[in-house]
Amino acid sequence: MNLDLVITQLRAYCPALLAVAGVADFDTGMKTVVAISDPGTGALIYPVAVVMPLDDEADPNDTLAGLSQVVTETIGVIVEFDASADRRGQGGVSQVETMKYALFRALLNWQVDGTRAARGLYYGGGELLEFDRARLFWQFRFSHDATITEADGFQNYGPPLASILSTVPVADPTAQGIVFDTRIR
Repeated sequence: MNLDLVITQLRAYCPALLAVAGVADFDTGMKTVVAISDPGTGALIYPVAVVMPLDDEADPNDTLAGLSQVVTETIGVIVEFDASADRRGQGGVSQVETMKYALFRALLNWQVDGTRAARGLYYGGGELLEFDRARLFWQFRFSHDATITEADGFQNYGPPLASILSTVPVADPTAQGIVFDTRIR
């Protein structure tokens, strides 16, 4: 799935998020990349999010002659919430439900790739990733089913071209035509 398109969609249609970026993994990405500070106080401003690839799961090929597979591509939208109001995390986790529906409005049923997927993104679930005294990280999973066919794979059009031999006729029927004999190395 194209993460850049998902990030652009969230920036445009999820105003509840103050910043959105992409990362390859949670530990090096979310904790170090996305941070917005209040210019007056220097305090971090929340909520912010990153989009991260999670997994691709391929169904078996369902055709005997050729290729037709459905690949479920899943991404995680990891949102960082402010959890500094209480050490138990209730303040941070109480924001999850509102954010979930804000993400739904931006992503559910949106087609990331209309050429490969017959329907748009659907919700795959969510879970707590990490919590400390200041921050709570919650992951929301979204998936779509992309179809791949033999057109996406290697195309074998026969043996490679090795030579060309051709005779071009000329206007005079008694003259020999022009002969092209080329070997490709």
